[in-house]
Amino acid sequence: MDGYAGLFSLVTHVKGHPAGTLVRVTVSGPDPSQLVLDLSSQQVLTDARVLLCGSIGSLVLRELGYTGPLVLRPRLKI
Repeated sequence: MDGYAGLFSLVTHVKGHPAGTLVRVTVSGPDPSQLVLDLSSQQVLTDARVLLCGSIGSLVLRELGYTGPLVLRPRLKI
């Protein structure tokens, strides 16, 4: 069974959806190194490198069993 991780923002375009698009993300049950992105018109299997996870998002993914690569949101310049 897939674990629902929440809504995440894309850092890059995916299947015609621009960066910044909010997508529903679940951790794939059969392959926990992959995420399932629900783009409303289709589902895409990928890893967290396409998401702006941030540290909280990364913790959520790990708690749900995600084993793939993580990305952290870049620090904001002040």
